[in-house]
Amino acid sequence: MSPFDHYMYVLACGDGSLYAGYATDVQARLAAHQSGRGAKYTKSHAPVSLAAQARFYSKARAMSAEAHFKQLSREQKDKLLERSKLEPLEDVLRRELPGFGEDTATEFVCRSLANHVDPNYAAFMRPLVPTVDPRRLVGVRTPQLRKTARELYRRADASDFIRSLPHALFEENQVHALAIGMEREYERAIELYDLFLPYVDNWATCDQLPARVLAEQPARTLECVRRWMSSGHGFTVRFGIGALMRLFLDDLFEPRFAAMVAAARMPGSPERPEPESDAYYVDMMRAWYFAEALVRQPMAAWPYVERRDECALLDEWTRRKAIQKACESRRISVEAKERLRSFR
Repeated sequence: MSPFDHYMYVLACGDGSLYAGYATDVQARLAAHQSGRGAKYTKSHAPVSLAAQARFYSKARAMSAEAHFKQLSREQKDKLLERSKLEPLEDVLRRELPGFGEDTATEFVCRSLANHVDPNYAAFMRPLVPTVDPRRLVGVRTPQLRKTARELYRRADASDFIRSLPHALFEENQVHALAIGMEREYERAIELYDLFLPYVDNWATCDQLPARVLAEQPARTLECVRRWMSSGHGFTVRFGIGALMRLFLDDLFEPRFAAMVAAARMPGSPERPEPESDAYYVDMMRAWYFAEALVRQPMAAWPYVERRDECALLDEWTRRKAIQKACESRRISVEAKERLRSFR
């Protein structure tokens, strides 16, 4: 069953009445109704048969269709069902159901994703984001996600999708992150980050979030970074560290920023964080920060990787990971790499 299969269905009951409902598998739901397990109404108005069904790409849209349909008079319902014999019921509803109209932003996003699913890409991606339920990842490539995000951002109702959290699919989160990156108004962007970050549940979406607009007001951004890094939510902390790395490791760098990252461990973090834990993804970003700092601010970064005694400025696991990442970099000299390896 596809995560994009959402149906509003209509049953004809034994006494001539109609029953409308929502299902992801209409035939299974019909069987439940016919066996008396579907609903009290259909159990007492048996037998039932399927009169029509409308397919949508999101649960919200299908349930909205059901709610709108139930508000109609019997005469109006019969007219729609009669027309559904000539064309798909979902098309009839979009055109003629009062107040229903064109697809919502969420339905647009889900339809776009459904049309570009690549099972091979899904199989490739699932092991890379182990904190995401495999059933929530359908396999849509990044160029298409960017295109969908651009089209979403131009919609007048884009905020409806932005505020419909949490999203059901990994790719919806990716589109959401990319859409935030298109926001050019600083205060609005901060609002969108704060709304979305608590729902980020994987490193890919976290790192996909653009930070370009944050460069417009460095002082204000630093306040936000401190707040994000002290949030206690792993991927929000990771994003805050990433923002420091992307925006404050060059001309705006101050030594205190490195100290902030060194101290930014998750509460109760073990010496060796468990893979797939919040602590792991935070510490990996901390290691990435110091590996980058060794390239862009070496004088400030070296003390964090060379000390490994009781006066160490960085926990041992992160220190070793930072050295490993730095040694993999082509931007660090052979001599510097030899020195780094001696600190292991």
